[in-house]
Amino acid sequence: MGITKSAYSRYRIIDKMLKNTFKPYPTLEDIQEECLEKLTFSPSLDTLEKDIRNMKQSHVFEAPIVYCRKNKGYYYTNPNFSINSIPLTDDDILTIKEALDLIKNLGGGNRVNERFSNAIQKILATYKEEFPEGDIDRKVIQTDYVEGAKGYENFNVLFESCKNQTPISFVHYSYTKRNFNAVIVHPIRLKEFDNKWYLIGYSENHKGLRTFGLDRIYEPILLKRKFINWKEKEIESYCNDIYGVYPIENQKKQEITFLTSPTITNYFEAYPIHPSQKGKKNESGSSYFTINVVPSMELIKLFRSYGKHLEVINPSWLRQQTQSLK
Repeated sequence: MGITKSAYSRYRIIDKMLKNTFKPYPTLEDIQEECLEKLTFSPSLDTLEKDIRNMKQSHVFEAPIVYCRKNKGYYYTNPNFSINSIPLTDDDILTIKEALDLIKNLGGGNRVNERFSNAIQKILATYKEEFPEGDIDRKVIQTDYVEGAKGYENFNVLFESCKNQTPISFVHYSYTKRNFNAVIVHPIRLKEFDNKWYLIGYSENHKGLRTFGLDRIYEPILLKRKFINWKEKEIESYCNDIYGVYPIENQKKQEITFLTSPTITNYFEAYPIHPSQKGKKNESGSSYFTINVVPSMELIKLFRSYGKHLEVINPSWLRQQTQSLK
């Protein structure tokens, strides 16, 4: 399990107090008081005791913390130890190299992974480490990323606008209407679907949440204006209660039932199309599946792609939509 941000904040306070030679042997009460001053909240003594135990036992820190009965406080048996100066082991460096190699394989040299690979390269440079020349270009993972795909050139500025909650304006091109429109968006997150990236945010033009394909975004400009926060519950529903990215207008979240032939049943069992998916297999090998989602254009496209091997049972309007091209 990873270290939470709040726990790490307490670890840093504990570390600093144990390194303070002017006030040696801090007690749990001393640490609690310091947390109240620095973090504006007071963790329980049980929490702090658990923190010290975790710092001692963690494979990340292995902090040499000991309780001194004589002075009734804690100290480092190694006075030079600090959680801020833990060296990387050979295994750590190897793992970082593998992570960088994985990033390079997952999408060529595009802007999506460039910022992350550069950061890791800096870490390795600090330890005077680099990839062996013979392995740097050898792919062991291949994805569907196509070099030259549009939209990635704006990834960094869109990522920063989501991270910093900075409103952004850009020109958006509609493939269906074949026209350009200037929009102002309060970005929420970047989402990948079917090897394509999308920006999700509150659109001032549409007065609601909208999805914009990165390949249709031109000339993004960060704006100095107040960010409009949207309801978190509605954001999560918009982003997660869907297969795909473009919900069908005026359709709410609903249960969808479909029947798969024995030919494709195993595929749906192995690769559920949504976390809500449930299935019931028949003796013949076919299966009834249900998902609870907001219907989308991508879902209709998926169902149609299986032809006679997939039949939508409910709702009836979706059944008609998916049968129209069969």
